[in-house]
Amino acid sequence: MKIQKIISTLGNKESLIPIMIKDGVDSASLTYKSYKQGGSIEGVDRAVDEFGTQIIWIGGIPFFKKLIDLTLYKHAKINPQVDPRILTNNEYTKWALDNAKGIMTNSKNQKVIDAISDCLKDGGKRAKKLFTTKVLAATGLTLASYFMLTKAKQKSTKNKILKEMKNKTYNTDAFIYEKKNKVFSDIKISKTSFKGIGKKVIEGVMFNPVHNMKIIDAGITTERLACSRNKTEFFEHAIKEGGFLFFIYGFGNLIEKGINKFSSKVLKKPIDLPIDVLSDENLADALKNNKIISDIQKLPKQSQSLSEKLNFIIQNPDNITVMAAKKSKIVSVIKDESAVDTSKYIDLKSFDKLAGHILNLDKNYKMSKNNVKVFLNKTKALKVTSVMANIGISCLFLGYVIPKLIYAYRKYKTGTNKFHVEEEMKNNKN
Repeated sequence: MKIQKIISTLGNKESLIPIMIKDGVDSASLTYKSYKQGGSIEGVDRAVDEFGTQIIWIGGIPFFKKLIDLTLYKHAKINPQVDPRILTNNEYTKWALDNAKGIMTNSKNQKVIDAISDCLKDGGKRAKKLFTTKVLAATGLTLASYFMLTKAKQKSTKNKILKEMKNKTYNTDAFIYEKKNKVFSDIKISKTSFKGIGKKVIEGVMFNPVHNMKIIDAGITTERLACSRNKTEFFEHAIKEGGFLFFIYGFGNLIEKGINKFSSKVLKKPIDLPIDVLSDENLADALKNNKIISDIQKLPKQSQSLSEKLNFIIQNPDNITVMAAKKSKIVSVIKDESAVDTSKYIDLKSFDKLAGHILNLDKNYKMSKNNVKVFLNKTKALKVTSVMANIGISCLFLGYVIPKLIYAYRKYKTGTNKFHVEEEMKNNKN
């Protein structure tokens, strides 16, 4: 079960854990390389930048969101656990209220119906505005925290270099590094405009923690480039950040899609389903008892109303797709109960997509010569391989290849691996 939980977390596209692991490898490797190549001053400078950034990057948004929950939400008497997406559609809201009676949330033991009703006192306007404010404020405050960290780190590093220069009899009485260094005028950073971002993009960022982190990463990258202390550092950051963003958000998906396609087309073992669903005994029983097709055929048709589709989930807890949706967190349930938590949004597109994956698995099972247990064990093994390959290959590039490229560029540009900020300060002494 522990392995299953680990793989479930690492293979979850909406989990921050895989990103944290990749970033941790990246940070540790670059810090070690900085100590080894550039000396202790650069090592400390890099450690503060990488691990300080990681703390802000990982903890900033949750911290500020929680702070807003305890202040603005509490003052407005609105339960922050209610997903505002259910308030934007009258039919969805009515369904949520009709099916929420008596069910308790995990937050302050407030009934779901009461939590939703509180949000609807003004038609849901305050709840939606509060949520938008929370996401934007948490994102902005996190980026501001990183900016302050960067400025404090650079000032500390400068003072250390000046102190070392003084101890080595450099004349630092009238030393002004920023004015004597001309490279800053050569690097121009254009301001990022957020105008014209579509509503779907904004909603995707607000309701998906990984997409929200993309905004943070984009902001940190922009700040790192804009705050570069010289031209060499600017391009080192460009290599580092470009590689990081590609292997965290782009390459990982390519690896996963490639392995999934190979597993499905060549090995006839589709691994699109989450490991939690593949490990569920209900799925094994449904495959064994030839129950998949009949359950899929009972699903609501596209022409049916939103209420009918949502009612199906409530009224058919034994349907294989409903059970799988609960396992994969597409449908949220009250803790330790099977009752659907209607204060949480149900993405029906993801629900339908899940049904398609289950049907495809059933098709390949029937084509195989294995019994259910063997078939699912092989499928789960391939799923584990896919997830670990994704993490492993990305960590290899982030932890080894990218640092090598950074210092190869530095050696090419400056002729040495020494800390360029320190060297330029010494060369620009008065």
